[in-house]
Amino acid sequence: MAPLDFGVRLELFGHEGSPPMMRFRLTIRPILASLVAILFQSSISSAATVTGIRADFRDGQTFVTWDNLPGSGWLYHVYSSSIPIVDLGSLDYATELAQVGDRSAVDARISTLLGQTLTYRIAPDQPPLPCSRGLFVATPTIGALTYYAVVAQLIGMTGDYTVLRGANATPTPVLEQVQRPRPVWQRTLTRPPGEDYVLWTTNVGTSDFRAMCNLPGWAYHVGIIRGERGGALVLGGHGRGGSFLNSLHGTGVGGEWVMSIDDHLPTADMSSFYFGYEAGYDLEQPYNGVRAPGGVVVDYTEQRVMYLLQWANREIPYDPHRVYAMGGSMGGSFAFFLAWHHPDLIAGSLAVIPKLCCAYTPDSYVGFRESMNRMWGTPSLDLPTTAGLRVFQWMDGREQARLQRHRGSAPIIGTCGTADVSVGWGEKVAYFQALESLNAGGVWYWDGSDHYTPLDQSPWYPVMAGNMLYKYRNDMSYPAFAHCSTDGNFGNGAPATADPLGQINANADYDENTIQDESLEWSLSLRTRGLQTRTATYPAPASLTVDVTPRRLQQFLVAQSVSYRWEVRRLADGSIIQSGEATPDQDAVLTIPQVHVLADGVRLSVAPTSITGVPRGRSSGPRLALSRNPVRDRATLTIDWPGEGDGVVQLFDTQGRLVRTELAGSVKGLTERPFRTDGLAPGLYILSAKQGLAHATRRVTVLE
Repeated sequence: MAPLDFGVRLELFGHEGSPPMMRFRLTIRPILASLVAILFQSSISSAATVTGIRADFRDGQTFVTWDNLPGSGWLYHVYSSSIPIVDLGSLDYATELAQVGDRSAVDARISTLLGQTLTYRIAPDQPPLPCSRGLFVATPTIGALTYYAVVAQLIGMTGDYTVLRGANATPTPVLEQVQRPRPVWQRTLTRPPGEDYVLWTTNVGTSDFRAMCNLPGWAYHVGIIRGERGGALVLGGHGRGGSFLNSLHGTGVGGEWVMSIDDHLPTADMSSFYFGYEAGYDLEQPYNGVRAPGGVVVDYTEQRVMYLLQWANREIPYDPHRVYAMGGSMGGSFAFFLAWHHPDLIAGSLAVIPKLCCAYTPDSYVGFRESMNRMWGTPSLDLPTTAGLRVFQWMDGREQARLQRHRGSAPIIGTCGTADVSVGWGEKVAYFQALESLNAGGVWYWDGSDHYTPLDQSPWYPVMAGNMLYKYRNDMSYPAFAHCSTDGNFGNGAPATADPLGQINANADYDENTIQDESLEWSLSLRTRGLQTRTATYPAPASLTVDVTPRRLQQFLVAQSVSYRWEVRRLADGSIIQSGEATPDQDAVLTIPQVHVLADGVRLSVAPTSITGVPRGRSSGPRLALSRNPVRDRATLTIDWPGEGDGVVQLFDTQGRLVRTELAGSVKGLTERPFRTDGLAPGLYILSAKQGLAHATRRVTVLE
């Protein structure tokens, strides 16, 4: 089944034939039929010497090219060495980097997508390589003078390892350096319009360029739509079995940049779900087996997504506070998990008909479970990952909501269908239950459509454009809503128990231009919101109640054991209609329960009644507060100094031994600092703050 365009229909689980793709490492397998054909049809010798070798270093990568030999069935061995490669004996001291086939300059991915044979361009100011040239792209991990050689072998025959300098071995070394590689511009696209770039990856990474494939020198596409200086950046994800061409579009807001990232595997699994696969997964096998115990799932694709975002941050003049992620089907999952995994980078996400809970059972589509088993292993195995969590913690929204509860996600807007058996409705209900119980927030819409209902026929089509994401910035806090009194009924997981047309938190709204986020006060204006479907308009409710959790706080400090006073005032006349006190929970998450919101608007204000639970004026010593305690990784440390002058904050172990000094110097008023657990063994510590004769301490528990 051909991949379908995002604006028409989103293909996630329909299998399609994997396009032929020239591999960058070939193993000699007994594929007898094709091998016999090659041997009988070829009249050339079993080996010959390559000519025309070049090694060009630029932007952290060496582009090795050569003239292919006549005929087909050749395998090219690429070597590197720190000493000149002059004869067969020199190869004993060289490193074989890769084995590539005889069409390595052909860009098989874009050729299949566009229906014509196209080759790679290795520099934006050079023409595409001829089909007759060979190509391998090496990413050095150390700076050095390096020689290269290429030896040819007819598959199934013994190679001739003749070395001729200037022909198949570079006569002079190339000076390599460890630098950040750049995607290389390939061509201007017309349908859809945009610019096509390729990033060559490596299986042995550096601190600046992580491994993004388990084979060396693989190329991946990324599409760019140019915007204007200061415009937003929209990250696009495509459906499973689709391509970056399907998601190369934005929200329609003028001036925005778009970066559409290709997630393609040349196997029956088609895509890595924008995450990765187990280190032993074989890209050269059409079908892999189920992953075995002892493996590690490597976040190859997510590392590539993050690297491309860093590249964009260096070279594209977009607004770094307006980075939005959007997509449908697997691309919707891409946007959803970016919001959970990287809320500091993503301002907001739009997830259309996504898969949310990859560990959810029973499966509505067995084929997808089989694919996950081959890439990641089974949920019962739950392999560890290089992302720091186990794979079905990292790729399950319920677990992300639980494990990242203190931090929270970027704002998420999502749509789904109760008749969608490709990704499943039951998993949506499981996630909705988790987000409500954990006050995770998010706005979700559902209707009775299935996975293949054309988007423009969905009742909630008006909310799928993505322009509502412009409400969010990653340098601005926002209210996460939960338990809204006007929510629809999503039922118990059976489609018949859910409202045929429903939503969660969509009727609650806020004015992003009214947010006040200061160290001792957080406030904003709230109002109810009307809803627009494809065929009807629903007016804003006169009033509703909703839990409000401040998220992505910039200045306002939420600390455990501190009570916070809140009040709700009517915007029309400033009169108080609600007030109360709330205390953060064990995750240092502060939720204001059942705020009364009016169609004409209210103002919610929140402020601490004290810094350490003791009202101001009752102590002359410094006041210490941590944004969370126990602490894992990091927390925010706040000190309220009694006066102006020299102060010191130190950390001691329980034996009274100084562990480190957190702060020393002239201080006054409120001071905020990050408190990190780097290098600290798990256990109990004592924080001490002194200013003159004033002294205060606080116990801190550090978790592993």
